Amino acid sequence: MDFIDVDCGGAVIRVESTLAAMSRPRVHLGAFEVATGPAPELVIARHQTLPDSALVAEGPLGRCRYLLDGTRFDVEVPDGMFQGELVLRLAWYVVATRRGGILIHAAGVTNGTSVLVASGKSGDGKSTLSRLCRSTGLSLLTDEIVQLFPDGTAAGTPFRSDEDNVGQPGRLPVKAFVALEKASQEALGPLAPLAAAQLASSQCFDGAVFALPRAEVNRRVLAFLSNVQLGTLAFRKDPAVGDFVMTLLRG
Repeated sequence: MDFIDVDCGGAVIRVESTLAAMSRPRVHLGAFEVATGPAPELVIARHQTLPDSALVAEGPLGRCRYLLDGTRFDVEVPDGMFQGELVLRLAWYVVATRRGGILIHAAGVTNGTSVLVASGKSGDGKSTLSRLCRSTGLSLLTDEIVQLFPDGTAAGTPFRSDEDNVGQPGRLPVKAFVALEKASQEALGPLAPLAAAQLASSQCFDGAVFALPRAEVNRRVLAFLSNVQLGTLAFRKDPAVGDFVMTLLRG
């Protein structure tokens, strides 16, 4: 088997090359590839068949059978970019949660020093905000799934909602966690801690049968939120929001 090593919030995941290839264009691993160095925290290998003891992960992206044993993640999955993405999302979940973090459906925008994490339900504008911020010189950690850590930091992932919104690796301090709201003018309004916790918890990625207990998810969410600024980002579909976010990150 051929493998590539990719960054996962400072850890290394070793991905069997056919899995990496079939996940494209949904998952952009190119920016996350690293030279072989530290021992990987997880090695994903694809097999034609697995023993009857294999478990099943199933969701909107498809279905796979797997065995997870320490650093080994053996999978049986049919061809298809969505099935490849499913396996990689599960792998990112395993490594992020083992390192004390969580995965959340959100966009992460950065000026290279600090991060704005923007969350909301589907259609609230995560990808639109990401694209508009990119057009004014900001960079993306991701427009789809962010790794959050209780110390108030966030790391990028290779998952994306839109093909042109390519994320990048790196773990940086978070300046603010915001809920998104469409409006006729850019503004940063209040977001109550309870509302922030409910939003973040509702958008956490679930790792199926090896998911964290809900109480532990909530503990990590609250620890993260206690270390960042909270707000509601109102914005219009205009590049001006990029300048607004740039100013917020500098403040």
